[in-house]
Amino acid sequence: MKKSEIIFGVLRVPVDFAAIVAAFFVAYYIRPITDLIPGIQYAFGPELLPKIQEYLPLALANGLFVVLLFAVNKLYSLKASHGFAKEFFRIFFLVSTWIMFLIAYYFLVVHQLFFSRIALAHIWLFSIFFVAVGRLLILGVQSFFLRFGIGQRRILFVGANPLADRFYDLIEKDRSMVVVGALADKLISRKHDQVKVIGTLDQLESIVGKYKVDEIIQAEPNLGERDASDLHSFCRCNHIVYHFIPDLVRLQSSNVDVEMVGDLPIVTLRQTPLDGWGRVFKRIFDFVASLILVILLIPLWIIIPILIKVGSRGPVIYTSKRKYRNKIFNFYKFRSMVENADELKKQLISMNERADGPMFKIKNDPRITRLGRFMRKTSIDELPQLFNVLLGNMSLVGPRPHLPEEVERYKDHHYQVFAVKPGITGLAQVTGRSGLGFEDEVRLDVYYIEHWSLWLDIKLILKSILVILKANGE
Repeated sequence: MKKSEIIFGVLRVPVDFAAIVAAFFVAYYIRPITDLIPGIQYAFGPELLPKIQEYLPLALANGLFVVLLFAVNKLYSLKASHGFAKEFFRIFFLVSTWIMFLIAYYFLVVHQLFFSRIALAHIWLFSIFFVAVGRLLILGVQSFFLRFGIGQRRILFVGANPLADRFYDLIEKDRSMVVVGALADKLISRKHDQVKVIGTLDQLESIVGKYKVDEIIQAEPNLGERDASDLHSFCRCNHIVYHFIPDLVRLQSSNVDVEMVGDLPIVTLRQTPLDGWGRVFKRIFDFVASLILVILLIPLWIIIPILIKVGSRGPVIYTSKRKYRNKIFNFYKFRSMVENADELKKQLISMNERADGPMFKIKNDPRITRLGRFMRKTSIDELPQLFNVLLGNMSLVGPRPHLPEEVERYKDHHYQVFAVKPGITGLAQVTGRSGLGFEDEVRLDVYYIEHWSLWLDIKLILKSILVILKANGE
Protein backbone atom coordinates (compact mmCIF):
# COMPACT_ATOMS: atom_id res chain seq x y z
CA MET A 1 0.00 0.00 0.00
CA LYS A 2 1.28 3.46 -0.91
CA LYS A 3 2.45 5.63 1.98
CA SER A 4 0.28 8.49 0.69
CA GLU A 5 -2.83 6.27 0.91
CA ILE A 6 -2.04 5.56 4.55
CA ILE A 7 -1.37 9.23 5.31
CA PHE A 8 -4.61 10.46 3.71
CA GLY A 9 -6.57 7.56 5.22
CA VAL A 10 -5.32 8.26 8.73
CA LEU A 11 -5.82 12.01 8.24
CA ARG A 12 -9.57 11.46 8.03
CA VAL A 13 -9.68 10.45 11.71
CA PRO A 14 -8.54 13.78 13.25
CA VAL A 15 -10.41 15.76 10.58
CA ASP A 16 -13.69 13.97 11.41
CA PHE A 17 -13.08 14.45 15.14
CA ALA A 18 -12.38 18.16 14.65
CA ALA A 19 -15.51 18.48 12.46
CA ILE A 20 -17.79 17.09 15.18
CA VAL A 21 -16.24 19.27 17.90
CA ALA A 22 -16.51 22.30 15.60
CA ALA A 23 -20.20 21.52 14.98
CA PHE A 24 -20.81 21.52 18.74
CA PHE A 25 -19.18 24.91 19.20
CA VAL A 26 -20.83 26.54 16.19
CA ALA A 27 -24.21 25.37 17.53
CA TYR A 28 -23.27 26.67 21.00
CA TYR A 29 -22.43 30.17 19.80
CA ILE A 30 -25.19 30.65 17.22
CA ARG A 31 -28.06 29.30 19.36
CA PRO A 32 -28.59 32.62 21.22
CA ILE A 33 -28.42 34.49 17.91
CA THR A 34 -30.82 32.63 15.65
CA ASP A 35 -33.44 29.90 15.49
CA LEU A 36 -33.25 27.08 13.03
CA ILE A 37 -36.24 28.14 10.87
CA PRO A 38 -36.48 31.84 9.94
CA GLY A 39 -39.75 33.44 11.09
CA ILE A 40 -40.40 30.86 13.80
CA GLN A 41 -39.10 32.02 17.19
CA TYR A 42 -38.52 29.89 20.25
CA ALA A 43 -38.04 31.33 23.70
CA PHE A 44 -34.41 30.91 24.68
CA GLY A 45 -32.11 32.82 27.00
CA PRO A 46 -28.32 32.70 27.30
CA GLU A 47 -28.72 31.46 30.87
CA LEU A 48 -30.02 28.15 29.47
CA LEU A 49 -26.64 27.44 27.86
CA PRO A 50 -24.36 25.14 29.88
CA LYS A 51 -21.03 26.56 30.98
CA ILE A 52 -18.23 26.15 28.46
CA GLN A 53 -16.19 24.00 30.86
CA GLU A 54 -19.14 21.58 31.02
CA TYR A 55 -19.82 21.76 27.30
CA LEU A 56 -16.25 21.04 26.18
CA PRO A 57 -16.08 17.47 27.61
CA LEU A 58 -19.46 16.77 26.00
CA ALA A 59 -18.16 17.88 22.59
CA LEU A 60 -14.92 15.89 22.93
CA ALA A 61 -16.70 12.73 24.10
CA ASN A 62 -19.16 12.89 21.21
CA GLY A 63 -16.36 13.55 18.73
CA LEU A 64 -14.62 10.39 19.94
CA PHE A 65 -17.89 8.44 19.80
CA VAL A 66 -18.55 9.44 16.18
CA VAL A 67 -15.00 8.50 15.15
CA LEU A 68 -15.48 5.05 16.73
CA LEU A 69 -18.88 4.73 15.03
CA PHE A 70 -17.29 5.58 11.67
CA ALA A 71 -14.46 3.11 12.30
CA VAL A 72 -16.82 0.24 13.12
CA ASN A 73 -18.72 0.99 9.90
CA LYS A 74 -15.50 0.97 7.84
CA LEU A 75 -15.42 4.65 6.94
CA TYR A 76 -11.66 4.67 7.45
CA SER A 77 -10.64 2.24 4.75
CA LEU A 78 -7.11 3.19 3.68
CA LYS A 79 -7.60 2.32 0.03
CA ALA A 80 -8.02 5.35 -2.17
CA SER A 81 -11.67 5.92 -3.00
CA HIS A 82 -13.18 8.79 -4.94
CA GLY A 83 -16.85 7.72 -4.89
CA PHE A 84 -17.93 10.60 -2.67
CA ALA A 85 -21.69 10.21 -3.26
CA LYS A 86 -21.81 6.82 -1.51
CA GLU A 87 -19.52 8.09 1.23
CA PHE A 88 -21.75 11.12 1.85
CA PHE A 89 -24.83 8.91 2.17
CA ARG A 90 -23.05 6.80 4.80
CA ILE A 91 -21.94 9.94 6.66
CA PHE A 92 -25.51 11.26 6.63
CA PHE A 93 -26.90 7.95 7.89
CA LEU A 94 -24.29 7.46 10.65
CA VAL A 95 -24.47 11.06 11.91
CA SER A 96 -28.26 10.77 12.03
CA THR A 97 -27.93 7.47 13.91
CA TRP A 98 -25.58 9.12 16.40
CA ILE A 99 -28.02 12.02 16.99
CA MET A 100 -30.85 9.54 17.62
CA PHE A 101 -28.62 7.71 20.08
CA LEU A 102 -27.82 11.03 21.80
CA ILE A 103 -31.52 11.85 22.14
CA ALA A 104 -32.23 8.37 23.55
CA TYR A 105 -29.35 8.71 26.04
CA TYR A 106 -30.62 12.05 27.39
CA PHE A 107 -34.22 10.83 27.54
CA LEU A 108 -33.60 7.38 29.09
CA VAL A 109 -30.48 7.93 31.18
CA VAL A 110 -30.28 11.63 32.04
CA HIS A 111 -34.10 11.90 32.13
CA GLN A 112 -34.17 15.28 30.46
CA LEU A 113 -33.86 16.55 26.92
CA PHE A 114 -30.77 18.18 25.49
CA PHE A 115 -30.40 21.80 26.68
CA SER A 116 -31.83 22.94 23.34
CA ARG A 117 -33.53 20.92 20.61
CA ILE A 118 -32.68 23.69 18.14
CA ALA A 119 -29.00 23.47 19.13
CA LEU A 120 -29.16 19.70 18.65
CA ALA A 121 -30.57 20.20 15.14
CA HIS A 122 -27.74 22.66 14.47
CA ILE A 123 -25.20 20.07 15.67
CA TRP A 124 -26.72 17.48 13.31
CA LEU A 125 -26.61 19.79 10.28
CA PHE A 126 -23.16 21.21 10.93
CA SER A 127 -21.69 17.76 11.71
CA ILE A 128 -22.80 16.42 8.33
CA PHE A 129 -21.60 19.59 6.59
CA PHE A 130 -18.19 19.81 8.33
CA VAL A 131 -17.41 16.09 7.98
CA ALA A 132 -18.35 16.16 4.30
CA VAL A 133 -16.31 19.32 3.65
CA GLY A 134 -13.32 17.89 5.51
CA ARG A 135 -13.38 14.72 3.48
CA LEU A 136 -13.83 16.65 0.24
CA LEU A 137 -10.76 18.72 1.10
CA ILE A 138 -8.73 15.56 1.74
CA LEU A 139 -9.93 14.04 -1.54
CA GLY A 140 -9.10 17.31 -3.31
CA VAL A 141 -5.55 17.36 -1.97
CA GLN A 142 -5.15 13.67 -2.75
CA SER A 143 -6.43 14.19 -6.31
CA PHE A 144 -4.04 17.13 -6.73
CA PHE A 145 -1.07 14.93 -5.86
CA LEU A 146 -2.36 12.11 -8.07
CA ARG A 147 -2.24 14.49 -11.07
CA PHE A 148 1.52 14.57 -10.61
CA GLY A 149 1.75 10.82 -10.16
CA ILE A 150 2.28 11.04 -6.38
CA GLY A 151 0.49 8.13 -4.76
CA GLN A 152 -0.48 6.44 -8.02
CA ARG A 153 -0.39 2.65 -8.05
CA ARG A 154 1.32 1.37 -11.20
CA ILE A 155 -0.43 -1.81 -12.33
CA LEU A 156 0.74 -4.57 -14.65
CA PHE A 157 -1.62 -7.23 -16.01
CA VAL A 158 -0.46 -10.79 -16.56
CA GLY A 159 -2.69 -12.00 -19.35
CA ALA A 160 -4.09 -10.18 -22.38
CA ASN A 161 -7.66 -11.37 -22.77
CA PRO A 162 -11.27 -10.13 -22.51
CA LEU A 163 -11.12 -10.50 -18.71
CA ALA A 164 -8.17 -8.09 -18.53
CA ASP A 165 -9.93 -5.72 -20.95
CA ARG A 166 -13.09 -5.66 -18.82
CA PHE A 167 -11.13 -4.89 -15.68
CA TYR A 168 -9.10 -2.25 -17.50
CA ASP A 169 -12.33 -0.52 -18.58
CA LEU A 170 -13.44 -0.41 -14.93
CA ILE A 171 -10.27 1.19 -13.56
CA GLU A 172 -8.89 3.32 -16.41
CA LYS A 173 -10.69 6.46 -15.15
CA ASP A 174 -9.46 6.02 -11.59
CA ARG A 175 -6.59 8.49 -11.10
CA SER A 176 -5.18 6.46 -8.23
CA MET A 177 -4.25 3.68 -10.65
CA VAL A 178 -2.30 3.71 -13.89
CA VAL A 179 -2.06 0.58 -16.02
CA VAL A 180 1.39 0.26 -17.56
CA GLY A 181 0.39 -2.65 -19.80
CA ALA A 182 0.06 -6.41 -19.91
CA LEU A 183 2.26 -9.48 -20.34
CA ALA A 184 1.19 -12.19 -22.76
CA ASP A 185 2.55 -15.50 -24.07
CA LYS A 186 3.92 -13.59 -27.05
CA LEU A 187 4.02 -10.01 -28.27
CA ILE A 188 0.76 -9.31 -30.08
CA SER A 189 -0.83 -6.22 -31.56
CA ARG A 190 -3.76 -4.82 -29.56
CA LYS A 191 -6.40 -2.20 -30.30
CA HIS A 192 -5.99 1.22 -28.73
CA ASP A 193 -8.92 0.71 -26.32
CA GLN A 194 -7.53 -2.52 -24.89
CA VAL A 195 -4.66 -3.22 -22.53
CA LYS A 196 -1.41 -2.77 -24.41
CA VAL A 197 0.91 -5.79 -24.45
CA ILE A 198 4.39 -4.61 -23.46
CA GLY A 199 6.20 -7.92 -23.06
CA THR A 200 6.09 -11.61 -22.24
CA LEU A 201 6.13 -13.41 -18.90
CA ASP A 202 9.83 -14.25 -19.15
CA GLN A 203 10.52 -10.48 -19.28
CA LEU A 204 8.70 -9.93 -15.98
CA GLU A 205 11.68 -8.79 -13.91
CA SER A 206 12.98 -6.27 -16.44
CA ILE A 207 9.51 -4.81 -17.13
CA VAL A 208 8.73 -4.44 -13.41
CA GLY A 209 11.99 -2.54 -12.98
CA LYS A 210 11.52 -0.41 -16.08
CA TYR A 211 7.92 0.65 -15.30
CA LYS A 212 8.30 0.68 -11.47
CA VAL A 213 5.31 -1.64 -11.05
CA ASP A 214 3.55 -1.56 -7.66
CA GLU A 215 0.84 -4.16 -8.25
CA ILE A 216 0.36 -7.15 -10.54
CA ILE A 217 -3.06 -8.47 -11.55
CA GLN A 218 -3.15 -12.03 -12.84
CA ALA A 219 -5.96 -12.02 -15.38
CA GLU A 220 -4.95 -15.29 -17.00
CA PRO A 221 -6.88 -18.13 -15.25
CA ASN A 222 -5.08 -20.82 -17.27
CA LEU A 223 -1.58 -19.82 -16.24
CA GLY A 224 0.42 -22.97 -15.53
CA GLU A 225 0.72 -23.99 -11.87
CA ARG A 226 4.50 -23.51 -11.92
CA ASP A 227 4.27 -20.12 -13.65
CA ALA A 228 1.57 -18.97 -11.19
CA SER A 229 3.68 -20.09 -8.22
CA ASP A 230 6.77 -18.36 -9.64
CA LEU A 231 4.74 -15.18 -10.25
CA HIS A 232 3.43 -15.13 -6.70
CA SER A 233 6.90 -15.83 -5.29
CA PHE A 234 8.36 -13.02 -7.41
CA CYS A 235 5.76 -10.58 -6.03
CA ARG A 236 6.50 -11.61 -2.43
CA CYS A 237 10.25 -11.23 -2.81
CA ASN A 238 9.93 -7.84 -4.53
CA HIS A 239 7.13 -6.55 -2.27
CA ILE A 240 4.67 -6.11 -5.12
CA VAL A 241 0.96 -6.43 -4.32
CA TYR A 242 -0.42 -9.50 -6.05
CA HIS A 243 -4.05 -9.79 -7.19
CA PHE A 244 -5.80 -12.27 -9.40
CA ILE A 245 -9.22 -12.32 -11.03
CA PRO A 246 -10.68 -15.80 -10.48
CA ASP A 247 -13.42 -17.59 -12.36
CA LEU A 248 -14.53 -18.99 -9.00
CA VAL A 249 -13.24 -17.92 -5.62
CA ARG A 250 -12.33 -20.97 -3.52
CA LEU A 251 -9.70 -19.57 -1.19
CA GLN A 252 -9.54 -19.82 2.60
CA SER A 253 -6.73 -17.75 4.10
CA SER A 254 -6.35 -15.11 6.78
CA ASN A 255 -4.37 -12.91 4.38
CA VAL A 256 -6.84 -12.88 1.49
CA ASP A 257 -9.00 -9.88 0.56
CA VAL A 258 -11.85 -10.25 -1.90
CA GLU A 259 -13.52 -7.14 -3.31
CA MET A 260 -15.84 -6.40 -6.20
CA VAL A 261 -14.77 -3.99 -8.93
CA GLY A 262 -17.88 -3.50 -11.00
CA ASP A 263 -19.19 -7.03 -11.56
CA LEU A 264 -15.76 -8.67 -11.29
CA PRO A 265 -14.34 -10.23 -8.12
CA ILE A 266 -10.66 -9.52 -7.51
CA VAL A 267 -8.61 -11.43 -4.96
CA THR A 268 -5.62 -9.85 -3.22
CA LEU A 269 -3.09 -12.04 -1.45
CA ARG A 270 -1.56 -9.92 1.28
CA GLN A 271 1.93 -10.88 2.37
CA THR A 272 1.26 -9.64 5.89
CA PRO A 273 -1.66 -8.41 8.04
CA LEU A 274 0.55 -5.35 8.67
CA ASP A 275 -0.65 -3.78 5.45
CA GLY A 276 -2.97 -0.82 6.03
CA TRP A 277 -4.15 -0.06 9.58
CA GLY A 278 -1.90 -2.77 11.02
CA ARG A 279 1.07 -0.71 9.89
CA VAL A 280 -0.35 2.37 11.61
CA PHE A 281 -1.05 0.53 14.90
CA LYS A 282 2.41 -1.03 14.92
CA ARG A 283 4.09 2.34 14.38
CA ILE A 284 2.09 3.97 17.18
CA PHE A 285 2.91 1.07 19.52
CA ASP A 286 6.61 1.21 18.58
CA PHE A 287 6.87 4.95 19.14
CA VAL A 288 5.05 5.02 22.48
CA ALA A 289 6.75 1.91 23.90
CA SER A 290 10.27 2.94 22.83
CA LEU A 291 9.77 6.48 24.17
CA ILE A 292 8.73 5.05 27.56
CA LEU A 293 11.74 2.72 27.58
CA VAL A 294 14.14 5.55 26.70
CA ILE A 295 12.84 7.54 29.68
CA LEU A 296 12.89 4.58 32.09
CA LEU A 297 16.46 3.65 31.11
CA ILE A 298 17.96 7.11 31.77
CA PRO A 299 20.32 5.69 34.48
CA LEU A 300 21.82 3.27 31.93
CA TRP A 301 22.32 6.10 29.39
CA ILE A 302 24.62 7.66 32.03
CA ILE A 303 26.39 4.59 33.48
CA ILE A 304 27.11 2.51 30.35
CA PRO A 305 28.97 5.26 28.40
CA ILE A 306 31.22 5.89 31.43
CA LEU A 307 32.08 2.15 31.71
CA ILE A 308 32.76 1.90 27.96
CA LYS A 309 35.11 4.88 28.05
CA VAL A 310 36.96 3.51 31.09
CA GLY A 311 37.32 0.04 29.58
CA SER A 312 38.67 0.83 26.08
CA ARG A 313 39.46 3.53 23.56
CA GLY A 314 36.92 4.60 20.97
CA PRO A 315 33.44 6.09 20.69
CA VAL A 316 30.64 5.13 23.08
CA ILE A 317 28.12 4.54 20.28
CA TYR A 318 29.02 2.23 17.42
CA THR A 319 27.35 3.42 14.22
CA SER A 320 27.19 1.24 11.14
CA LYS A 321 25.11 1.09 7.99
CA ARG A 322 22.16 -1.25 7.59
CA LYS A 323 19.96 -1.83 4.56
CA TYR A 324 16.16 -2.11 4.38
CA ARG A 325 14.76 -2.47 0.87
CA ASN A 326 16.49 0.32 -1.09
CA LYS A 327 17.29 2.47 1.95
CA ILE A 328 20.53 2.68 3.90
CA PHE A 329 20.23 3.91 7.49
CA ASN A 330 22.51 4.44 10.48
CA PHE A 331 22.29 1.62 13.01
CA TYR A 332 23.19 2.38 16.63
CA LYS A 333 24.65 0.14 19.36
CA PHE A 334 26.76 0.60 22.44
CA ARG A 335 30.30 -0.23 21.30
CA SER A 336 31.16 -3.75 22.46
CA MET A 337 34.28 -4.25 20.32
CA VAL A 338 37.70 -2.70 20.03
CA GLU A 339 38.07 0.52 18.09
CA ASN A 340 39.32 -1.03 14.80
CA ALA A 341 36.89 -3.97 14.76
CA ASP A 342 35.77 -3.46 11.16
CA GLU A 343 39.35 -3.59 9.89
CA LEU A 344 40.08 -6.76 11.91
CA LYS A 345 36.99 -8.43 10.42
CA LYS A 346 38.79 -8.81 7.08
CA GLN A 347 41.52 -10.84 8.81
CA LEU A 348 38.97 -13.09 10.54
CA ILE A 349 36.66 -13.73 7.59
CA SER A 350 38.01 -17.29 7.13
CA MET A 351 36.79 -18.14 10.66
CA ASN A 352 33.15 -17.32 9.86
CA GLU A 353 30.86 -19.96 11.40
CA ARG A 354 27.78 -18.85 9.43
CA ALA A 355 28.70 -20.27 6.04
CA ASP A 356 25.05 -21.01 5.17
CA GLY A 357 24.14 -17.32 4.78
CA PRO A 358 25.45 -13.79 4.27
CA MET A 359 26.11 -13.04 7.97
CA PHE A 360 29.50 -13.05 9.71
CA LYS A 361 29.67 -14.77 13.11
CA ILE A 362 32.38 -16.42 15.19
CA LYS A 363 31.79 -17.75 18.69
CA ASN A 364 34.80 -16.35 20.56
CA ASP A 365 35.29 -13.15 18.61
CA PRO A 366 38.65 -11.67 19.74
CA ARG A 367 37.44 -8.16 18.87
CA ILE A 368 34.90 -8.10 21.71
CA THR A 369 35.96 -6.26 24.88
CA ARG A 370 35.45 -7.64 28.40
CA LEU A 371 32.57 -5.24 29.04
CA GLY A 372 31.32 -5.96 25.53
CA ARG A 373 30.88 -9.66 26.34
CA PHE A 374 28.70 -8.77 29.32
CA MET A 375 26.68 -6.28 27.27
CA ARG A 376 26.11 -8.84 24.53
CA LYS A 377 25.04 -11.54 26.98
CA THR A 378 22.52 -9.16 28.52
CA SER A 379 21.71 -7.44 25.17
CA ILE A 380 22.49 -4.05 26.75
CA ASP A 381 24.50 -3.16 23.64
CA GLU A 382 21.22 -3.18 21.66
CA LEU A 383 19.55 -0.42 23.71
CA PRO A 384 20.54 2.54 21.46
CA GLN A 385 18.41 0.93 18.73
CA LEU A 386 15.45 2.37 20.61
CA PHE A 387 16.42 5.65 18.95
CA ASN A 388 16.29 3.87 15.57
CA VAL A 389 12.72 2.93 16.46
CA LEU A 390 11.83 6.51 17.41
CA LEU A 391 13.30 7.73 14.10
CA GLY A 392 11.20 5.20 12.19
CA ASN A 393 14.13 3.22 10.74
CA MET A 394 13.32 0.13 12.79
CA SER A 395 10.57 -1.52 14.79
CA LEU A 396 10.70 -3.10 18.25
CA VAL A 397 9.91 -6.48 16.67
CA GLY A 398 10.94 -7.64 13.23
CA PRO A 399 13.72 -9.36 11.26
CA ARG A 400 17.25 -8.37 12.20
CA PRO A 401 18.75 -5.62 9.97
CA HIS A 402 21.75 -6.61 7.88
CA LEU A 403 24.75 -4.83 6.42
CA PRO A 404 24.50 -3.71 2.77
CA GLU A 405 27.22 -6.19 1.78
CA GLU A 406 25.27 -8.97 3.50
CA VAL A 407 22.09 -8.00 1.66
CA GLU A 408 24.03 -8.18 -1.61
CA ARG A 409 24.49 -11.89 -0.90
CA TYR A 410 20.77 -12.54 -0.36
CA LYS A 411 19.10 -15.19 -2.46
CA ASP A 412 15.77 -14.26 -4.05
CA HIS A 413 13.58 -15.75 -1.31
CA HIS A 414 15.54 -13.92 1.41
CA TYR A 415 14.08 -10.59 0.27
CA GLN A 416 10.72 -11.63 1.74
CA VAL A 417 11.96 -10.36 5.13
CA PHE A 418 11.83 -6.81 3.74
CA ALA A 419 8.02 -6.93 3.89
CA VAL A 420 8.29 -5.31 7.35
CA LYS A 421 10.80 -3.00 9.00
CA PRO A 422 13.75 -4.64 10.75
CA GLY A 423 13.44 -5.01 14.51
CA ILE A 424 15.47 -4.98 17.70
CA THR A 425 14.13 -8.43 18.55
CA GLY A 426 12.10 -10.99 16.69
CA LEU A 427 10.82 -14.54 16.52
CA ALA A 428 14.23 -15.84 15.45
CA GLN A 429 15.98 -14.11 18.36
CA VAL A 430 13.71 -15.50 21.10
CA THR A 431 13.66 -18.96 19.50
CA GLY A 432 17.33 -19.71 19.07
CA ARG A 433 19.32 -16.48 19.51
CA SER A 434 22.47 -16.62 17.34
CA GLY A 435 22.61 -20.42 17.24
CA LEU A 436 20.12 -20.66 14.38
CA GLY A 437 21.18 -21.09 10.78
CA PHE A 438 20.39 -18.21 8.44
CA GLU A 439 17.75 -20.18 6.49
CA ASP A 440 16.01 -21.03 9.77
CA GLU A 441 16.03 -17.35 10.71
CA VAL A 442 14.44 -16.42 7.39
CA ARG A 443 11.80 -19.10 7.80
CA LEU A 444 10.88 -17.80 11.26
CA ASP A 445 10.88 -14.19 10.06
CA VAL A 446 8.54 -15.07 7.19
CA TYR A 447 6.23 -16.84 9.64
CA TYR A 448 6.17 -13.68 11.79
CA ILE A 449 5.44 -11.52 8.74
CA GLU A 450 2.52 -13.72 7.65
CA HIS A 451 1.02 -14.05 11.15
CA TRP A 452 1.69 -10.61 12.62
CA SER A 453 -0.56 -9.20 15.31
CA LEU A 454 -0.05 -6.59 18.02
CA TRP A 455 -0.48 -9.31 20.62
CA LEU A 456 2.28 -11.35 18.94
CA ASP A 457 4.60 -8.32 19.19
CA ILE A 458 3.83 -7.98 22.91
CA LYS A 459 4.49 -11.70 23.52
CA LEU A 460 7.81 -11.56 21.67
CA ILE A 461 8.90 -8.48 23.65
CA LEU A 462 8.06 -10.24 26.94
CA LYS A 463 9.94 -13.37 25.82
CA SER A 464 12.91 -11.19 24.85
CA ILE A 465 12.96 -9.72 28.36
CA LEU A 466 13.07 -13.26 29.81
CA VAL A 467 15.94 -14.15 27.49
CA ILE A 468 17.83 -11.03 28.61
CA LEU A 469 17.23 -11.83 32.32
CA LYS A 470 18.68 -15.29 31.74
CA ALA A 471 21.71 -13.57 30.17
CA ASN A 472 22.10 -16.19 27.44
CA GLY A 473 22.55 -13.75 24.56
CA GLU A 474 25.51 -14.17 22.21
